Amino acid sequence: MTEPTTSGKNGEKDDGLQKYMKRVKTVLKGRNRASVSSMSDILGDSKSGKAASSKPSATAPKKPAAAEPVQVHQWSTIQQEKARALFAKYGLTLEPGEWMSKPADRNVQRVEKPVRMRVRRNCHRCLTTFGSEKVCAGCEHVRCKKCFRYPPPKPKEDANDKGKAKAADPKKVVLTIPSRTGGQDLVRKPIKQRVRRTCHRCETLFIGDATECENCKHVRCKKCPRDPPKLKKYPDGYPGDAEPPFERQERVWRKPRRRVRWTCHSCSTVYPTGSKTCGQCQHERCKDCIRDPPKKVKPEPDPELLRRVEERLSKVSIS
Repeated sequence: MTEPTTSGKNGEKDDGLQKYMKRVKTVLKGRNRASVSSMSDILGDSKSGKAASSKPSATAPKKPAAAEPVQVHQWSTIQQEKARALFAKYGLTLEPGEWMSKPADRNVQRVEKPVRMRVRRNCHRCLTTFGSEKVCAGCEHVRCKKCFRYPPPKPKEDANDKGKAKAADPKKVVLTIPSRTGGQDLVRKPIKQRVRRTCHRCETLFIGDATECENCKHVRCKKCPRDPPKLKKYPDGYPGDAEPPFERQERVWRKPRRRVRWTCHSCSTVYPTGSKTCGQCQHERCKDCIRDPPKKVKPEPDPELLRRVEERLSKVSIS
């Protein structure tokens, strides 16, 4: 029954269950494949049985999860018990000298975790269990809120319960100082900036919460400026403001401008507006074409006036 140990991919010797699994496969090579699959199932059952025995039962009260991993000694003893159970299943014997070539007792860390239950969903139309996808394999129904869920979801907390939880919280500490005049204690409050509104007509400040200007009797409207401004929060006017009254725009005097017209000198046709080509004779506008009104010519300076100015400048002496 003994076989020489074979080295793995990393050059290390195979110990424990890997060595004896190879021996079991060689013995059961002629049997049906179902026996091999059942062997793996038994191995999984033995492992799950050990794990189930170490964990508390579902009916027992839950214990708080350990924050630190637990040290487990004599790991080789646990593996040897699994191997004996496996060999006894198929009528084989495990000799004491055929166990691991070297003692493999080492400390293994195990963390206790709470039991987690798998969530399953069934189609509410055909009661088919959903797989990894959200589409029913029976009726191709997309999973919705009506589909059954097992276990059912936990009820959410009500608003009243949240209010009670908030009420149970400790109250904030209020800072107070004794009054200098012997009255009620002064309570510390956060700093707030005073809001000021100004009439946009006469630039008079509104006093307090007044909505009518004392100077011009103007009702406070959306055009009246606010200090500090809040244009991002109130882009269409501040709350409580009236619609601004209709006001005519002031007339601004501007210098009159005259339209310039050009006339072709060959056919006496007026050029179209913005065009430099005559619409009748296709003549390009030139210097000989008539301009209406003509360009203003700056008058030349009077020579007599220049002479007088020069005489006066010559008499001026700069010290």
